[in-house]
Amino acid sequence: MTDLQDLNKETAAAVHPAVERVGLLRQWMLERGYAALIVPTADPHGSEYLPERWKVRQWLTGFTGSAGLALVTLKSAALWTDSRYFLQAEQQLAGSPFTLMREGEDGVLPPNYWLMKEIGAEPLTVGYVGEITSLDLLESVSALNGMLHFEATESDPFDTLWLDRPALPDGTIRLQHICDAGVEVSEKMNRVRCEIGKISHNSRAFLLSDLSEIAWLLNLRGDDIQYNPYFVSYLLVEEKGATLFVDQKKLTPEASRHLSEAAVSVMPYDAWKQMLLTRKEDYDIKVYFTKAMNCGVISFCEANDVEYAFADSPIPALRAVKNEAEIAGFRRAMERDGVAMVRFLSRLDEHVAEGNFTEVNADEVLTALRAEGDRYCSLSFGTIAAYGPNGAIVHYEAEADSAAVLEARGLLLLDSGAQYEDATTDLTRTVALGRLTEEERKAYTLVLKAHISLAMGRYPEGITGLQLDTAARYQMWLEGYDFGHGTGHGVGANLGVHEGPHQIRKNMTPGTLLPFRAGMIVSNEPGIYVAGQFGVRLENLLLALPAEETPFGRFFRFETLTLCPFDLRPVYLDQLSAAEVAWLNDYHTMVCDRLLPLLDDEMEKRWLIEATRMIEA
Repeated sequence: MTDLQDLNKETAAAVHPAVERVGLLRQWMLERGYAALIVPTADPHGSEYLPERWKVRQWLTGFTGSAGLALVTLKSAALWTDSRYFLQAEQQLAGSPFTLMREGEDGVLPPNYWLMKEIGAEPLTVGYVGEITSLDLLESVSALNGMLHFEATESDPFDTLWLDRPALPDGTIRLQHICDAGVEVSEKMNRVRCEIGKISHNSRAFLLSDLSEIAWLLNLRGDDIQYNPYFVSYLLVEEKGATLFVDQKKLTPEASRHLSEAAVSVMPYDAWKQMLLTRKEDYDIKVYFTKAMNCGVISFCEANDVEYAFADSPIPALRAVKNEAEIAGFRRAMERDGVAMVRFLSRLDEHVAEGNFTEVNADEVLTALRAEGDRYCSLSFGTIAAYGPNGAIVHYEAEADSAAVLEARGLLLLDSGAQYEDATTDLTRTVALGRLTEEERKAYTLVLKAHISLAMGRYPEGITGLQLDTAARYQMWLEGYDFGHGTGHGVGANLGVHEGPHQIRKNMTPGTLLPFRAGMIVSNEPGIYVAGQFGVRLENLLLALPAEETPFGRFFRFETLTLCPFDLRPVYLDQLSAAEVAWLNDYHTMVCDRLLPLLDDEMEKRWLIEATRMIEA
């Protein structure tokens, strides 16, 4: 009897938790007449990283990746995710009710076609939780499904089913001082109101839900979101005032005074509903928000006859051009970040020689070194420490129980960054740990040439990220190599490490069609990835600056902000041009001049001098 009880316990423990959770969800759906339910990876604010409260897709499915869409019907369930997470999702969904849908693979139905196949063309109801479903997502899932009725649920099922669901985050909201922000809130508000005024001359208000935009506009920072210094809130900007909807207890006294002086009132997080109704009674208001707004807000406006319209937020374009104080903050932060990298890289060979130093250990050591720097807040994203074949997985995430041990051969790809009070950093170095293959050296050299090509160029004003992308890829195209991710993304000033609107990539998107302007900061991160063997990526942050004006127009150039040596050991020096050698020597001279006075350890100083030595082609 004891053996049988033990066996039953083991069997119960082996059952995937999603089995019970999906069963409970289907019962909830059945009681309310839903044939299917949409469960996205999202919060009400379109955040890249989610607070624990809104990780409902993860709770339901057991899949912990950062991207994925789940659909549940009364008889079937599926989860879509991209190639970064195919292996992880396959492992984590095993034994669950969910079928893995590998986005981009031949024969994989997109969500709208899958719904059509699973529940047919009958006039059935598909439910969605309004506050975590954006209009863009709803339109994509409902496309071609004209017979289906899509309806926001009256309540959030996960409030009932997820018994220990986390509460709203309650992190402290602090002031970003003017020495770092560079521009007062009043001036930013005037700029935003001026842009909103171009939308309509009637009574108007703009409801912001993007947490990065709210933090930038109010010169406030928080810690509700992992890696991003944001706070969960809404902000209503009107012609003669503004209201921040947030838990007032989260504000420091300094932040409260700051908002009062800026004529920004504060109301509870969910009080935006009452405010819109009050404004509707006070005067004929039209509320504007972006199409990224969650459907809960839209449904509320429709149900209460609050007139609304969609418009692009003016903030991303204003924020993209950094002011002098922000640029100065980036330059200071790069020195602190560079010192941490030098301290790590100078001892990496010693760690590897110990024989038990893993990818996770590399992350832990580097993070600790960064944390010792002045004005450090947190990492700006999860560190990617990818050794050997793992380097070919673009967004690899090492875990303690499966992390590779670093050996004295091959390549380590290290992509990392930090949030400092005055800037955000993001840099990638690929390092030789010992003997390399010919292809590893060839790929490294091509990536370095691609990186230098973009960094050293002169470009006419108005050039776009789509056009700039060719500068980075051309050299590797000649050799038959390419990479799938973008070449560059914007970076915030103690904000998001991935900040729009501008991008450098080969795909035609709204972000790649935007003209580059002086003051924009963008990453420069070409790469080559050979599946099952290795990956190479080299990344610095660039600042667009005016260069010169000629009879053919105004030109700009890039200043490299990041301060960290490139590993010279993998480079085929005879494949670098004279101009590339000159750029690399100039860059390394700058790195050494800026970082050497900040180092105290003699070994670290010697390492830096050697790492930045002059080379000849």
